[in-house]
Amino acid sequence: MRMNALGKESSGAALNQSHQILEAVFENVMVLVRRTHAAGLKENMNINLPPTLDADIDNFDSEVRQFEAGTLTPAEFKHHRVIWGIYEQRQDTTYMLRTRIPGGRISPAQARTIAQLSKKHGGRIHVSTRENIQFHDLKISDIPPAMRVLKLSGIACKGGGGNTARNVIACPYAGICQKELFDVTPYVMAVTEHILSHPGSYTLPRKFKVAFSGCQADCALATVTDVGFIAKVREGKPGFTVYGGGGMGGAPRLGELLAEWIPASDCVRATEAVRRLFDRLGDRTNRARARLRFAAAKMLPGEFRALFAQELSSLSASAVPAPVFKSESIQAPNSNSSSSCSFSAPSLETLTVAPSLKVIRQRQTGLFSVLLSLPFGQVTYNELTTLADLTDQFSHERELRATPGQKLLIPSVRETDLPALAAALQTLNPGLLEGGSLDRIVACTGAATCRLGICHSQEAAKGIAVALDQATLPEDIMQHLDIRLNGCPNCCGQHPVGDIGLSGALQKKDGQPQYAYRLHLGARRGEGLTRFGDYVGTIPADALPDRITTLLQDYATHRQPNEPLSDYYDRQGKAYFLVP
Repeated sequence: MRMNALGKESSGAALNQSHQILEAVFENVMVLVRRTHAAGLKENMNINLPPTLDADIDNFDSEVRQFEAGTLTPAEFKHHRVIWGIYEQRQDTTYMLRTRIPGGRISPAQARTIAQLSKKHGGRIHVSTRENIQFHDLKISDIPPAMRVLKLSGIACKGGGGNTARNVIACPYAGICQKELFDVTPYVMAVTEHILSHPGSYTLPRKFKVAFSGCQADCALATVTDVGFIAKVREGKPGFTVYGGGGMGGAPRLGELLAEWIPASDCVRATEAVRRLFDRLGDRTNRARARLRFAAAKMLPGEFRALFAQELSSLSASAVPAPVFKSESIQAPNSNSSSSCSFSAPSLETLTVAPSLKVIRQRQTGLFSVLLSLPFGQVTYNELTTLADLTDQFSHERELRATPGQKLLIPSVRETDLPALAAALQTLNPGLLEGGSLDRIVACTGAATCRLGICHSQEAAKGIAVALDQATLPEDIMQHLDIRLNGCPNCCGQHPVGDIGLSGALQKKDGQPQYAYRLHLGARRGEGLTRFGDYVGTIPADALPDRITTLLQDYATHRQPNEPLSDYYDRQGKAYFLVP
């Protein structure tokens, strides 16, 4: 197997010769770019978009016109559009456009731009599990003008789909969580700038994802992605533990430990090292086996880690310069060591000054983050416009954040301003404050719009939510519950890591096809603890609300005090939960 892996690397090196000229050009350009950044990376969501982006959009606009004129076939056009995050929906002539929102950070000005484009083109706005903003129901002719407007607002779409390096995500509580070791945001932005500018980011064997988490709770799922970084501190210096070769999908795989610790400023070099390995070793002949995790799975134990170390050491400072950050000092969290991390996201609480709000107490004294409920990540342009205004008015950071749970977060609100913000949100839409059981469910768009969808996952989620609301389960169960649905075996809704994971399928009943969901239980999240849920059986779609309610009622009745569902699953054993 080592011979196969090394042989593939050798043949991949020959294949990689076609990229060497682009690599050389990129390295020269990056030296010039980094010189202009001598003062360091800008704050928050402000990144430098590639200077070639305008010309790239113009070229794509030309391809759209060729497609509409019939001189570019649908198959040929698909090859061009998916790189821009443009996917054909189930309804003919309608498309989805995915933006890149690094770390989920959205300025009020960007939010207004997104809202205005949605209003102008009639597209629905959707917050995805990858902290992106997606537009649905667009006409193809509307997309190039929309991309130009987004670009002026500092938002890129290139690399939003296809065989590219995708949006870099981060813990949605970066910079505000009491448990984090340091704010990972500057490093997210540095890696994003590198990816956007590198020509090799758009010619990979398959999609390539990067994630950053600020502590061992791993809210960004860095341990199950192509390359993931978890903040660590060594001798008072910020750094990262690096994982690679993980991912979900039809054959999920946990990431391998590639480095116990690297200096935080080496995160760009580390990302590029893994990208180059993927470029060489990824399977370009079989799309179903093309992700990095399949190449890593073929290697002997420790081989991937050794290849990573070798690739990282071979990257010179001139080839991939380390970004210069404003400060690498540690902002000591309330819990000053990673061993104190409780492997959980920050706790939601309510305050007497604004009992309708779900807030998170920040590390900054007197500041709170307000979590907004968005069923399936959907928000209207009127709501987003008003939220931008409220963010300008009440957020000390003046930003919105998209979360992996398909929600929006308004960070850094003073406690004295919470009552006014609560009143404004109540006037805008009371559903933003409390979504009931539906607030505990993440679901992909499903067969309603997606051409890969088998089941109507959002309708299934609504049915489950109604049943759970009627069941009046204990509040502590509902507060911590995480149900994740997909309308097909793919993982846009991240069902392998949900407390209850459901993926759409077809099964036969009396010789006839029947919509159903595969049930997964027992998943855990957290560095060193992460595992995917076990498949325990398939449930007909129409029986799903009753079955899930019965499962949670059993858990409520027989659990031990403060026992998580994953612990209850382990204690009872898999056989106890098998679907008859």
